[in-house]
Amino acid sequence: MRRSALAGLVVVLAGGVVPALAGDKSQAEPAAKVVASGEAADEKVGIAARAFLDKESMKQALGSDIGAGYIVVEVTVTPKGDEKLNLDLDDFLLRSDKDGQHSRPLTPSQVAGNAVMVVKSTGGQQGRGMGGQGRIPIGGYPGQYPGQYPGQYPGGYPGTVPMGGASGGSATADTSEASATIEEKKAGKPNPLLDALKVKALQEGEIDHPVTGLLYFQIDGKVKPKQLELIYRKAPPRVSLRFKEPGKK
Repeated sequence: MRRSALAGLVVVLAGGVVPALAGDKSQAEPAAKVVASGEAADEKVGIAARAFLDKESMKQALGSDIGAGYIVVEVTVTPKGDEKLNLDLDDFLLRSDKDGQHSRPLTPSQVAGNAVMVVKSTGGQQGRGMGGQGRIPIGGYPGQYPGQYPGQYPGGYPGTVPMGGASGGSATADTSEASATIEEKKAGKPNPLLDALKVKALQEGEIDHPVTGLLYFQIDGKVKPKQLELIYRKAPPRVSLRFKEPGKK
């Protein structure tokens, strides 16, 4: 009897218990999603928001991967009183206490579109003649400080600073001028991310009822919910909300 019982135990361990004890990866729980919420209001408008702060939560909100360097915020804007509210995306600002980063909402085409900014420099320092032309991707170069106008050249456009001022070159001032225009690249293959961003973005215009949509902000690095502040700057003086840690009241 003893030998038979031991044999049965070996069979059970070999057949099903050992994998469970070792940890079956197929049974692992999905990674927790970081979604923080907050709300604020004044006599004219109410703002409720949810910030998606990790890759998984942003992907779930959009249905597509937006990539690194962004924070997606779902906002519900509720007008108060009898007057209509003119909703403008530029009235929103997301600020990080962690390192001072701040960003206005980006349009879907600025996040995943085909637009580029063309910077042209004309005139110039004596002996230089006509300046050149540079193409800057919308959204700026890698490492650009978030919150600058998308595509802005860090420190100003080329040709607006005296040449050689810092390097000890010629003291002659650069009189060149720079102009910037937006050009659309030729249409290519369909972009699922761009389509998703457009469909779910908060729509601008006059509203007289609550509306909900997504805002796309450029904020680099990991940020804790309590470090974020969403500001709506149209209402006097302004409506500002802080995000709470998930699960906390």
